[in-house]
Amino acid sequence: MMRVDHMQISAKDAKRSAQFLASILGAPPPVPDGVDDDMYRVNLDGESFILFMQLEKIEFSHVAFRVDEARFAGIVERLREQKVPFGNDHRDTTNGKSDDPIPGGIGRVYFIDENQHLLEVTWR
Repeated sequence: MMRVDHMQISAKDAKRSAQFLASILGAPPPVPDGVDDDMYRVNLDGESFILFMQLEKIEFSHVAFRVDEARFAGIVERLREQKVPFGNDHRDTTNGKSDDPIPGGIGRVYFIDENQHLLEVTWR
């Protein structure tokens, strides 16, 4: 077995960034993590998680999530409700489309968080 355990993402405000991602993904609220509870953890399915670490210098990250049809529909709905621009093309994250331009795919959205990380959600 091989799987991703966790991924760390830098953020100017770790708590706020974790709350944003959890709300869009429909994940449980983030929890403090780290020796000093200075990081925030967004738990995903299968015991994997995203860990937000507060840093002054933000390094670009691209994180992609694969979800089922129902979760994808919920994510697109929450993006619209929260007025978060999204698109189905990583070069145009504001076109408002959610169909997948990649052959074999069904749905895909890209959006950018306040730290300028490129987040992607696909449904296949």
